[in-house]
Amino acid sequence: MTGSRRVLVLTGGHKIDDASFTRIIDRLAAERGWVVRRAARDLGAELADRTTQDFDAVLMYDLPGLALSLGSAPTPAGPGPETVDAIADLLEAGTGLVVLHHALAGWPAWPGWADAIGGRFHYRPARLRGRAHEDSGYYHGRFRARVVDESHPVTAGVESLELEDELYAAVVFEDDVHPLVRLESVPPTSDYRSAFDAVLRRPQRDGWCCPVPSDLLGWSTTAGSSPVVTLLPGDGGGTLLNDDYARLVGNSVDWVLSSDARQAAAAAPRPIDRNIDDSLIRVNGR
Repeated sequence: MTGSRRVLVLTGGHKIDDASFTRIIDRLAAERGWVVRRAARDLGAELADRTTQDFDAVLMYDLPGLALSLGSAPTPAGPGPETVDAIADLLEAGTGLVVLHHALAGWPAWPGWADAIGGRFHYRPARLRGRAHEDSGYYHGRFRARVVDESHPVTAGVESLELEDELYAAVVFEDDVHPLVRLESVPPTSDYRSAFDAVLRRPQRDGWCCPVPSDLLGWSTTAGSSPVVTLLPGDGGGTLLNDDYARLVGNSVDWVLSSDARQAAAAAPRPIDRNIDDSLIRVNGR
């Protein structure tokens, strides 16, 4: 492969198995020729502090724009208009993006970000695309998933996965994304727990209606003129160090770095909504 291969890797805002994550990133960087810079802060802060861009793709394993603390209600924390403009400009310029696991919950006060990455995990009841949504659900367990597009560069060398990890019952814009990986069987909604109640450290409330889980675990999409891949697994070390999962992550970064992916995204760009609406998040006294 040719071309610049500088990758900005973001963490922060959510607990992770840092040793396992560092191990997979170091291994993939060595195998695939990436020049990695890690930062424990969000993309907006990175862009605000730099006059020149020193990366060609972004790997997000962080939780930006949400103040998350056990025992307290999750609260939106930005982004401000300058941050939105900086990130939207970055994506409209064609910088590739890979989104892992809990990063799906990022920037809940920015509807356009959910559009950009293909969905959202809601830590609180919210509105999105004109609809009210319950807080999302999560499930820990063992599951199997299958590749549904064997011809895509992201899935090269992977036929299926067997993982013990965290699944989400979250919003996925299935009509707007290209499916790559699907669950073989979706657990019943009764197996999922409320994210809002878990953060508040309280028993699951009566009346919580678990969102219908999607079987989609991995997809590609376009944001601005940038290729994007979102992979929902990635909660713990067992998944991070799984060879098939690592291959998916490596392939995803390689693909969004590639001229083919960037040219395809530039040929069919998708505008980014830059509007911010703090009223999207509401607790409703719960």
